Amino acid sequence: MEQGTMIDHRYRVVHPLGGGGMANVYQAFDTYLNRDVTLKMIRLDIKDQPDAVERFQREAKAATALVNDHIVQVYDAGEFDGSSYLVMEYVDGMDLKDYTQAHFPIPYHKVVDIMEQILDAVAAAHRAGIIHRDLKPQNILIDRQGQVKITDFGIATAKKSESLTQVHTVIGSIHYLAPELPIGQHASAQSDIYALGVILYELLTNQVPYQGDTPEQVAYKHGNMPMPFVRDFDSQVPQPLENVILRATAKNPVDRYFSAEDMAADLKTSLSKRRSKESRYVPETSDETRLVDTDLADRPYVADPDILKDPEEGKSVTDQIIDYAKQGMSIKEIAMQVDRMPKFVRQVLSKNGVKYKSAKKWVVSLVMLVLLLASFGGASYFKNNYVTMPDVTNMSVNQAESKLSDAGLTVSGPTYASSKTVTSGQVMKTKPGSGAYLKKGTSVSLVVSSGANKVTLADYSGWSYGEAAAQLSGQGFTVKRKSQASSDVPSGEVISQSAAAFTAVDPSSTTITLTVSTGPSKVQVPNLVGKNQSDAMNWANSNRIQLSFNFTNSSQTSGQVIAQDIPAGSQITSDKTLTLTISAGQENSTNSNNNSNDSNNNSSNSSSSSSSSSSSSPSSNNH
Repeated sequence: MEQGTMIDHRYRVVHPLGGGGMANVYQAFDTYLNRDVTLKMIRLDIKDQPDAVERFQREAKAATALVNDHIVQVYDAGEFDGSSYLVMEYVDGMDLKDYTQAHFPIPYHKVVDIMEQILDAVAAAHRAGIIHRDLKPQNILIDRQGQVKITDFGIATAKKSESLTQVHTVIGSIHYLAPELPIGQHASAQSDIYALGVILYELLTNQVPYQGDTPEQVAYKHGNMPMPFVRDFDSQVPQPLENVILRATAKNPVDRYFSAEDMAADLKTSLSKRRSKESRYVPETSDETRLVDTDLADRPYVADPDILKDPEEGKSVTDQIIDYAKQGMSIKEIAMQVDRMPKFVRQVLSKNGVKYKSAKKWVVSLVMLVLLLASFGGASYFKNNYVTMPDVTNMSVNQAESKLSDAGLTVSGPTYASSKTVTSGQVMKTKPGSGAYLKKGTSVSLVVSSGANKVTLADYSGWSYGEAAAQLSGQGFTVKRKSQASSDVPSGEVISQSAAAFTAVDPSSTTITLTVSTGPSKVQVPNLVGKNQSDAMNWANSNRIQLSFNFTNSSQTSGQVIAQDIPAGSQITSDKTLTLTISAGQENSTNSNNNSNDSNNNSSNSSSSSSSSSSSSPSSNNH
């Protein structure tokens, strides 16, 4: 689409931003509201495909159902030259894929901050019953201020709706696809969480965990190969941060986080020194390996996870555990050898009646003594040098700075972000977050609310009610309709609006009432025959009805209505004219025969027209 193209006389194309399998994306300018927007136009070659149109409609419905600072807002939807389009919030930045490549290596605290924003958006979607189903860095935008926003809900679906994933027919990006989806299981919150784990892996390594020559090979690896350890790529990655990935990407959905909130809570403390001695996460269920159909790879796959063989020993995990126990190894030593949790090792040994070696009591006592002595010195050191990050959310900037200063922390200049829930000027969150264990003197960044995003109202006078209501609803307003008769505004068009045009208001807390024309008001016509002319004019004036008079000689009293062209009981509007025939009295008998024709002509042509606001006198024929 060429630069400068106008869409529906409102959106002017500025330049292309890119494209995908479904649509071409442009930066555009909303000439009504004077703001940049993102215009997504369905590709010409698929615009007539019902599935493609349905996906567009699904994206609009899914996104407008969500209100979150980290989800791209959909403003409008329509059709132009037979092609469906969406108008969305414009994010001045780049997608997370490009951001990772441009800024790699990304500091761990920045990685955590990015993931916390993503998780906040995903949690909001899940609470609304919406599974995204295509989470990947290309669908996550980050602006110049570090604000993250998720877009492209085109294949999102409600939790209770039929999954679009069928066996061998997978919708989504294969590098981020949970292993249960290619084998026909329905998408769930846990499949979104798996994708989030892969995204976190990529933020820390600048690469996806599984590569392959074909999508089928990648899907096979997701289902059968262990998740690579990020600490093998970067040994400085804290173990708790790696554990977030391992738990989120567990092969069995049961072993993953129950919710996005749970994952966010674990991620929040992953850089804490209090967790520095944490062991590598191992799923508790033995059914760790998920299977993918054999046609997804050229090599054979494991048929039964319960008899998973060690390539060197050729023994099952259970046999290895029993052998190690008989050799006198402790539970902990066995767990490390077979890469399982100690709890799992104990269960196997107990189930098979094998006694296992316990740690010597004196060893335990010695360890406890060492820890006790260390705790005295350590407690004193940490008390003097470290502090727990206080919670300063919903405080003013001055209050927050004062509280952080009292705690021995410094404050860097605040950044601002919009919020519908936090009052303007108050702290939305801190980086690092509250509860973090920080060394005194650490710099803390404040994120301060700039208030809700406000929308500048257009002048909807003359718009059809349907068009005006659709745009306002798409912007988040509550719309009400008020009907009013009007002779000047056509029926169905907006006469006025409750909030003045060109004012900036918060859609989430504003109701816009549109006064809509029902056309000219209707009045029931009375029986005016037998009434005098002045009575008829009084009725017409009070009801804003136009009158026209025809005068004729009659035996009826002069000035009396003797006929009307619209029957009594009919409905008439103010844009119509009611014509009344008025008696001019009897013809004068002194008229000569040779003037009778003239007299008759004068009588018949003595009609005059008048509006309801003026009077007309009948013509006299005195010859």
